[in-house]
Amino acid sequence: MRYDIQYHATEQERKFAEDREENFRGTARAEENLRKGGVPATITEQDLKVALQHSGRTLEELLDSPQDVPLKLTLPANFMLECLHGQHRILAALETLTPREEWWTVDLYLSTMSSEAQVALSEEYSNSFNFADGEIYAKIRDYQQRNKPFAERRWRSYLSKGKQKGLGQLLGRERYKEAFDTLLPVRGLWPGPGFSLGNMQEVLAMRFDEEILHYLDHIWQIWSLILGEDAALMHKTDRFTVEALHLRAPQASGDDLSQLKPAFESGKLFPEITEVDTRRSIWNNISKIACLIPSLYTLFEDIKLLSPCVKIIKALIERPFKGSLHDMMEQRFSGANQAAGTVVVQDTETAFNMCEGSVTDQIEFGYRQLYLFALRHFARMIGECPKKENDRPKPIIEEPDPVTWYRFALLADRLGFDSEVIRRLKADDPYRAEARNFLLKHNPPELYTFDQQRFEECVEQMARTRAAVVEKVRQRIKPPVVVDGPGEPLPRRCGRFFQTAYEYERNYLFLDVLYDDPDARGKGITSFFVRRSVYFAFFGRRVPSATAEVSQPPRNPEGNMSRGSDGASPPGPAPSQAPAAEPPSREQARRDHLTIVPSSSQDQMAVGPPLQVSENVVTHLGEGSMNHPRRRIVFQVYQRGGLQDQERSMSYSDPLEVKRVATKYVRKGMHLMSMRGRGLTPERCYDAVVGDGTYTVVLVPREEAEINKLMIASGVGSVAENEPQHATSQQKRRMITQR
Repeated sequence: MRYDIQYHATEQERKFAEDREENFRGTARAEENLRKGGVPATITEQDLKVALQHSGRTLEELLDSPQDVPLKLTLPANFMLECLHGQHRILAALETLTPREEWWTVDLYLSTMSSEAQVALSEEYSNSFNFADGEIYAKIRDYQQRNKPFAERRWRSYLSKGKQKGLGQLLGRERYKEAFDTLLPVRGLWPGPGFSLGNMQEVLAMRFDEEILHYLDHIWQIWSLILGEDAALMHKTDRFTVEALHLRAPQASGDDLSQLKPAFESGKLFPEITEVDTRRSIWNNISKIACLIPSLYTLFEDIKLLSPCVKIIKALIERPFKGSLHDMMEQRFSGANQAAGTVVVQDTETAFNMCEGSVTDQIEFGYRQLYLFALRHFARMIGECPKKENDRPKPIIEEPDPVTWYRFALLADRLGFDSEVIRRLKADDPYRAEARNFLLKHNPPELYTFDQQRFEECVEQMARTRAAVVEKVRQRIKPPVVVDGPGEPLPRRCGRFFQTAYEYERNYLFLDVLYDDPDARGKGITSFFVRRSVYFAFFGRRVPSATAEVSQPPRNPEGNMSRGSDGASPPGPAPSQAPAAEPPSREQARRDHLTIVPSSSQDQMAVGPPLQVSENVVTHLGEGSMNHPRRRIVFQVYQRGGLQDQERSMSYSDPLEVKRVATKYVRKGMHLMSMRGRGLTPERCYDAVVGDGTYTVVLVPREEAEINKLMIASGVGSVAENEPQHATSQQKRRMITQR
């Protein structure tokens, strides 16, 4: 029907209408743009009869009127219709149409319809908006969880084919789906730009799984802290509030805190939360956050920062790729060049130190340091460059530099990783190629002739000189993370490097610098604060199990990455043959220590002083006495009725390492069992298989059809039947005795 417009709007609806009005102004036919699609409204059966009588129309005439020429219905004076959706469009019309044009098409529905039907209608008519991918995903997951297939299909229809494919891939990745689902209660995270189903295939193909999942958990931890883990408050969080808070560091930056305060006190932030004590608590929580407040928008932007690094690290791995990048690099950890109980820490491009840690630490922090190298040098390794500054020429994309790739391979080898690609890169002599290319470029053969022997001698001399270059000894001044001025503006706090930030920060992207000065406060934050916050969002604040420096390797031209005279890499000491290091002086330890900081996202906001470990104290977290005898535990897969060794058979003597590896296999869908058929948890693996004398953890795939054969052969029934998951330790001891 056609209905004359009279509408009383709320302040929030007027704000929406202002945005719509800008879209409608200046069009050739405003009516067509404004009235595209009717507004749904409800009416009682009695009121409909009165309106028809008042207009001199019949119900049949109303139903049969053509859609492009709607029948005009005149309602009694002061009669109001309840609109289900589109009020802001009507308000925009009142601002743009002339009095003669003030009418609208309304689709009438009887008010006796169910509330669920009203919600469905409201959503059906709301397709006049351009929904954000995040809103569509949230609706689809909501209807999937409530088993509403019709409503789910309706929301899927808003997606293009490419986005539907991205959605399908996301829903097929259980860990990602669970992580995104965790954020669904925080309603304000999902509208607006950020979450992108169109880019989802590309993101998932990165295989950057553990790091993205950590970032998603970081988002949840921060917003849970802000809102006191209150689900009702999360639901009241709106898009404007999220966009006002994200990328702010209220505890570290006085400017950030002072700029947020007026908006919070006026009620612009969290407008649906009005209780005074609750708002006071929320503000106190906000003011304690020392890292950049994250959102889905910052996640997808920050992925762009590390995307070049992912490409570089992937280049060290032979195809085909299988599993996450973290898992693939872990499988390529050989332990070569590693000393037992220590972790190699890169101080500068050519100098290294050691701190104490387990095998797990060697893998994890070696992996992270490869990312930091790639972040420092990506512009010389792949065809990408930083973002252009407004007042500078566009950065030139450089050709991949063989010397940088060579140094990357040497670093990977020094950190204990091994692959065919790493060995091939190490075997190449980039300095000879560099010298040859230089001479030919500046002495083109078509213009010059030269003696071939002298040419080769010149190449050899240049290559030797280049390889012997020693890094300058510079005073180690760590970059500030806060300043007394305005600091880094909001648009530069996420996403790719800007040119000047990259040129400055690449000198400092090393582990010990990232962990320094966690509680600094100032007026503004620096670009290095931004990069450190992004690093912790992806990788966490975990540190090696102990950080006392135990040795100081000689600082030669390549540190521990230099070649021998025969062109081969210098052999590293075997773990069991590592020479005892002289204890460093206290002054040296104070100068070169790593600072231990909290590991959880919430702990990032702690204001307490960092924990520093004395250089004379040797601790192994969770390992107990150093004299306690250790047994090497082996993992084997149960398939096709028997036990099969893994492709890379590895054994572990550290209980924490056994627990970590067991947890990884559980995530991959494996059951953990002992050789005697008992179900195990990651926490129990080490003690259980040492106690039964087998020293073997059996991995049983969930899809393995013969899962019970192993248990039957060992004289026990199913795990659930014999050992309840939640049995007390006393009950479990009794069951073991009975067996």
